[in-house]
Amino acid sequence: MKKTVGKVVGQLVLILFAVIVLYPLFFIFMTSFKSNFDVISNPFGIRTFQPQNYWEAWESGRIGRYFLNSVIITVITLAIQMVVIVLASYSFAKLKPWGHNILFILFLVGLFVTTEMITVSNFSTMKKLGLIDTWTALILPYVSSGIALATYISTNYIRSLPKELDEAAIVDGASIMQLLTKIALPLMKPILATIFIFNFQGAWSEFYWALIVIRTEDKRTLQLGLMNFQSQFGTDYGVLTAGLVMATLPILVIYIMFSSQFIGGMTMGAVKG
Repeated sequence: MKKTVGKVVGQLVLILFAVIVLYPLFFIFMTSFKSNFDVISNPFGIRTFQPQNYWEAWESGRIGRYFLNSVIITVITLAIQMVVIVLASYSFAKLKPWGHNILFILFLVGLFVTTEMITVSNFSTMKKLGLIDTWTALILPYVSSGIALATYISTNYIRSLPKELDEAAIVDGASIMQLLTKIALPLMKPILATIFIFNFQGAWSEFYWALIVIRTEDKRTLQLGLMNFQSQFGTDYGVLTAGLVMATLPILVIYIMFSSQFIGGMTMGAVKG
């Protein structure tokens, strides 16, 4: 009887947390189809249905252009990050070249460095290189900011893999790249999916650094575009929330695509070292 009551209470608590998390998303989605008068007069209900809010946000608010900019920047950032993370973590965990402990410590130093701490130095560097108001000025800091923690987690995960697999493959004549691509990478899917989701959200949702270095409207990311869009359509909350829905949708899609791997990878990589 106590176990049954405990399970019921546990389920109710989980349902409560689910409602707390999902209701803001539902509220924004519902508001995105409402007229501005309906939003103001009836914020928690819906009397009108205006799907044209999305078309107005996409065309008049130039959300389509900002959306494409964010996609390009995020894809390039993640591609570089994943290659560096896989190669670095495999080198630290398996190859262990001379001085790897010192290099690994330098990677870990990045865990204690926040964006605000290096904003001035990064801006000075980008200005001297002539990269202000370019996508390169966004991509380089984005890449570096998502590597430290991911490398630490994936290195510990690779160390936990059975050595017997590598030894058997070496006996069969496998090269280092084959050990990485044929053995390590397939087993790293859960942890890489977890890293991919977190780094995608970090690059896609970043606003602070983009606000500093991007000045041309055509080069703005989606987050910057929403800020300008809010000032442009400050009284039309239906159109504004339609833009917010389009900004949030890619994160939800990525999570759903990798959810099964993500749940398994959440508990991996940080328990053994």
